[in-house]
This record gives sequence, structure tokens and C-alpha cells, in this order.
Amino acid sequence: MYLKYFSFRENAGQNIEWIIDNVSLGEINLMVGKNSSGKTRTLNALSDLVSMLLGKGTTATGPVSYELLFKNGESQLRYELAYDLETIHMEKLFVGEELVMDRAEGGMGSIKYEATPGSMFLDFEIPHDQLACYAKRDRLQHPFIEIIHGWAISLRRFNFSGDLGKTRYALKSVFESREVDWSDTTSSLVPAITVAEEEYPQFRELVLKDMQQIGYALEDFGVIHFSERFSGSSQDRYAVYTTETGLEKQVTQRDMSQGMFRAFSVLVQVNYYILCGHMGFVIIDDIGEGLDFSRAKQLVQVLIAKAGDASIQLIMSTNDSFIMNAVDIENWAVLMREGHKISLYNYENSKEIFEEFKFTGLNNFDFYASEFFRSGFEDEDRDEAMDEDQEEGE
Repeated sequence: MYLKYFSFRENAGQNIEWIIDNVSLGEINLMVGKNSSGKTRTLNALSDLVSMLLGKGTTATGPVSYELLFKNGESQLRYELAYDLETIHMEKLFVGEELVMDRAEGGMGSIKYEATPGSMFLDFEIPHDQLACYAKRDRLQHPFIEIIHGWAISLRRFNFSGDLGKTRYALKSVFESREVDWSDTTSSLVPAITVAEEEYPQFRELVLKDMQQIGYALEDFGVIHFSERFSGSSQDRYAVYTTETGLEKQVTQRDMSQGMFRAFSVLVQVNYYILCGHMGFVIIDDIGEGLDFSRAKQLVQVLIAKAGDASIQLIMSTNDSFIMNAVDIENWAVLMREGHKISLYNYENSKEIFEEFKFTGLNNFDFYASEFFRSGFEDEDRDEAMDEDQEEGE
């Protein structure tokens, strides 16, 4: 299942109102835009909704409304939600055109019961500040809610300009899967690596191959007892290390370059995610930050290939011109902010303009920098470009 469309509104009618409008997404999305164009706010809106669906609360500062459309195989699910800091005002879930869950203010509503054949609806009443899509989970009775929950727990969000576990260590070196919070992409990689290697023998080779593909000649990696000279700490600590071809020295995470560690962390976690069979939702903010052009480009290409093979919906954000030039504009999602409103342009909602761009002979970054994505050719320019193209064909 992947998210096909969503809209978001916060603090409607107030001076601090935000609207995210007409956001249609594909399976692979490179979200581009200038600083303050709304990339982070858009991704935060999605992350905040996931937090609500998992019963973890919200970071919103005022009334919020969402509308989301999911593609689930041959069918679609539509989810609508409105809430403020104290109560859920409205919550609806449609499977196709059928309304299967309808919850009103006060926590009262009705939900379709599917444990026996037929269309039976049951009334319910839950706490006014709790989502029905969290409180009414039941695989047997309401499997459509479990589909929404499955999408929420599948989210992995990486901040590529952040730490991604580089300064985090573990106090032991043996873990069980239940001890690892896979949704926390900033924690120590020690538990992730030890569990992934134990569960999947091919994990190590996959990570090494990916790192080599982006230009790092890694020969091995693993977990090592870590100590620092002159440290007063008596606790055992464990860190990640790597070794490169031709070098005997094991380089711990402390001494790895920030860019290399970020790439390593993402590839460790994404490979485990795929090996577990997840077909969900991965977000990577500021992809390639701290990497040179060649490695950033190769990393993006590796991730796109992996996401395509594993049916993962991938959203990467950037304002780096080199990365933009490395990704086909058919996978672009260009954000534009005008005042409090954020709009998105992509191949799905602006196909004619995206197709017209091939007549320009410009590179991908020019498509963005010139704001060609908003209006394309003017009528006169379009006719002239088409005439030139015909002449070249002759």
C-alpha cells in the first residue's frame, strides 16, 4: 500500500494557518524546493499523523485536518481526520466508496464488523481524544483498520543531515529483536547489526555490496568493544567498526567521516527493513548531505533501485542541484510555498508540463530553477519549440 494523495490544514482561518494542498505522490519521490519552501513541514505533517495513528499524540499547535488517499492493490482507502489539542472532532475511513468507519465528536461512532459475512455495523464510544483507527484495532472484526495501522508502523524516517546513531553506543553486544526499536533511526547501530546478522545471513553481503557501489571499498564491518583514552567511564561500551580493502585497521564509528557513517547507517537499516519483508514507507530528509557529488548520486540511485525492487514508497528531500540532475524529473515532487499555502507539482498532476520540458535541452536543475514546472512554455514558445523539434527530425 502506498500514499497516493494527501492534504493538510492547521490553524484554519488564523494568522498562523498552514495549508498543504494537492500533494499527489508516486512510489519514488524526490521532493525538491528552496529553503523554507515547505519540505520539512510537509514531511512533519506525515510523521505527525503516523504518531497519532500509533497512539503517541501530536505536535500540532492548533486545529488540524487531514485527507489521505491510499492505493492498496486494486482498491483504495480514504481517511479523513479533524482534531484539535483536546479532542477528535471527525474521523472517517472509506474502502473504495463504502464508509466503513465514522466517528464523531465525543468519541461516538459506528464501524463495519467483518468477522461474519454480511454488512453489519456496530456502534461504539471511545475516549474523545483517541483515534478510532488506534482504539478499534482488531484483525478479525475490522481488518481495514489494521491496513492503516500497518502503513503507520512501516514508516522509517531518516534525517540524513543528522546524527543517525554516530554518537550512540551500546552497553552490551548481544540483543534480541524485541529489544530493538526499529522506528528509531537515530539510535545505536549495534543492536540493529547484531540482530540483522543473526536473522539474515545475507545481510552482511548486501550492506558491503551497497557501500562498495557508492564508492566505499569496505571489506568488513561489525561490533567492537569501545573505550576512549583518559575516559573516566567504567561501563563497557560497544561500537560499530568498518575495515577497508588493503587496510588492517578497524575504524570505529567515532572516526568514520560523517558522510560515510550516514550512508552506512541508512543502508544498514534499509537492508534490514527490506529483508523483513516491509513494503511500506521510507522518508530520507536532505539525502546526500555531507557526501561528495559522486557518492551522493550513487547512493540515491542505489536507494531508488532497492525501493523499486521491494515495492517501497520512497520520499527523499533535497535542494542539491547535483542530486536533482541525477534523478529523472518523472520522480520529482516540486514544492512551492506562497504565503501559508504549500503546493506540489509532479508528473501526475502536471504531466503536460513535465513532458514539454524535454524540448528545452536544459538540465533537470533548470527545470526547477526557472520554475518551468509551474507554467511550462507559453503558447508561443511551445509552438516554436515544436517546430524546431520537427525540423531536427527532418
